[in-house]
Amino acid sequence: MSTYTVTVVGPTGKTGRHVARYAVERGWTVRAAARRKPDHGTFVPFDWDNTRTWTAAFTGSHAAYVLIPFNHPGAPERTPELLRVAARSAIARIVLLSSLDVDSAEPDSPLRTAERALESLPVTAAILRPTWFLDNFTVGSFLPMTHAGDLRLPAGEGAIPFVDARDVAAVAVAALAPDGPSGPLPITGPEPLTHHQVAQALGAALGRPVRYTPTSPAEFIELMTHHGFTVDYSQFLADALADVATGALRIPVTDTVHRLLGRPAYSIKEFSTHYARRCSGQTGQ
Repeated sequence: MSTYTVTVVGPTGKTGRHVARYAVERGWTVRAAARRKPDHGTFVPFDWDNTRTWTAAFTGSHAAYVLIPFNHPGAPERTPELLRVAARSAIARIVLLSSLDVDSAEPDSPLRTAERALESLPVTAAILRPTWFLDNFTVGSFLPMTHAGDLRLPAGEGAIPFVDARDVAAVAVAALAPDGPSGPLPITGPEPLTHHQVAQALGAALGRPVRYTPTSPAEFIELMTHHGFTVDYSQFLADALADVATGALRIPVTDTVHRLLGRPAYSIKEFSTHYARRCSGQTGQ
């Protein structure tokens, strides 16, 4: 086991589980900070609601991966303090998962305040700014719609370069390395996609019909709350999808994945095929 040690906050989430796995594969010691035992790394109890667990999660690590948990009430506002705790614990390098949407966010939004907090700390900082995850359709907010075979979203005909969470995690691990890149790192998939194209690719890989049905924000919010999401979170997603529909959200394709990893970002076909194989038990992660 390597003496190089990294803390991964959220090692059971969309990106964190891949970050922990890739870091272990590099031979690093991974301290997986979570409320439940993860698949990879050494389990370190961590709770966003219990600040007494924070220092122990970072003590002894050289670098840390931190995300902003928007689904956890109150946690996004506490992220800057968590970053300060990490820096006080002698962490030398912090990789923060932010978003390409940060430039359009309000000045006091959790995204901007977390980025500003990190940039003010005496650490080497890398800020990941990915576009929307393809994984939202397979392990995230829109999974029930994928299961139902109908993506009912108020996104119109807008297109964005969705990214595979595995690519985001691989960039994160590159940035966690002692000689890794720092500063803002915009991350996208290889091409802009409409939700029609996403649905078509998922359906082809799964071997069953999956369609995209443009819907109204009100119907979308009703559907999301029916599946157990809060009204506030559903409204947040509806507003973001409206920006896709109107073209207000325009995200250019970046070369960060290819430049740092030496390979192209995963395509929608590769993502969908990987997901279908995982569903059938043919592959692990």
